[in-house]
Amino acid sequence: MSKHKYNKYGPQVTISAKEGLTLEVLALAEKAGAKAGYSTAKEHLYRSIASGSLLNEQQTDELLAAAERAGAAAALAAARKVLDKTLRTSFRPGTYAPPPSSAAPAVPVAAQPSQETRPYSETYEEPLARYMPPISHAEAPRRKVDQHVLTVTRVQKLSEQMVRIIASAPNLDGYRSNGALDEYVKVYVADPALGLVPPYDTRQLRQRLSREQMPRSKSYTIRWVDPVADELAIDFVVHGEPGTVGHWAGTVEPGAALVISPARSKNSVRLDAGYHVLAADEAGIPAISKILEALPEQAQGIALLEVADEQAMFDVKHPQGIELRWLYRDGVPAGRSDVLAYAFQTVTVPNHGLSVVAHAERSTIKTINRICDYWNLNKHSSHISSYWTLREGRLMR
Repeated sequence: MSKHKYNKYGPQVTISAKEGLTLEVLALAEKAGAKAGYSTAKEHLYRSIASGSLLNEQQTDELLAAAERAGAAAALAAARKVLDKTLRTSFRPGTYAPPPSSAAPAVPVAAQPSQETRPYSETYEEPLARYMPPISHAEAPRRKVDQHVLTVTRVQKLSEQMVRIIASAPNLDGYRSNGALDEYVKVYVADPALGLVPPYDTRQLRQRLSREQMPRSKSYTIRWVDPVADELAIDFVVHGEPGTVGHWAGTVEPGAALVISPARSKNSVRLDAGYHVLAADEAGIPAISKILEALPEQAQGIALLEVADEQAMFDVKHPQGIELRWLYRDGVPAGRSDVLAYAFQTVTVPNHGLSVVAHAERSTIKTINRICDYWNLNKHSSHISSYWTLREGRLMR
């Protein structure tokens, strides 16, 4: 018998070594689980606050469920770690001779022929496999999900160059929206001639397929998610050669598979700024459109949207205080026009309260960055990023 003191389990008591080990495992598991659950809840709350939205009842339930899963997984991992590294004491009867007591005379060990002679040792160690106490009823952590497979239900033609694909799956095949304005996913497209069945094990496929045969992938903004109807929508620019994601989007029909990655996000866009300057070419228009729809009714600013021609325009919801200006390339190839950069340079902006979001081709973004250097922007108020790069002679994805 040995004494162990555990403040969380009451006053000091006298317990066995086996019981002491169990309490130690429980204490460490409880601490690890609480820490993991707290971290998960904190991360989701900060993300919600940064996006300017309050948690509804469904999001609150999802947050608590995520924190519970994280806590259970961390507790299980902590318990297993202790059990793997801790040496157990053998409790098999007859493995040592008890010390003599005053009530009965000691019997020589040699006089007990039925018992194996073994010196008394309090540190005798038994292999781990001979003793494995139950840890808890918590499930083991799930395998990391790399892809979600949905089914295309509708295809909406927004313009001559843009389509919206709506896809569905029961419970969205495990996909969980992160609620961010810049929520995006990778879309995977495989050559149908290869007969690959999603989800695609890219690590295994690299061992038997050439680089040209591998499923293509590209990042796209999630336009909206409807958890009630189990549907989500993504806007695609229709372009590229067969085998590219853009070409797939222009030819896909209902019933086809839409393979996407888990939700991702990078920045938190300010919706309460005094003045908004938004700019994008076709690749960034879905992200800008989502921001325009989320802005408050009293928002002020300008949105510069570059497209090929007048036929490429489509309806974009926006507050009345936001000027929506379409810019046409008029025959100039995408990535070679300077209409967006020029229009951006002519914008008159206030001295304070300014928010800038720009997504376009890399060379255009470099020019916009140089212009913004003269505006003395707060780095937290600007989100300027290149969505694609013009490369001659390279197959566009």
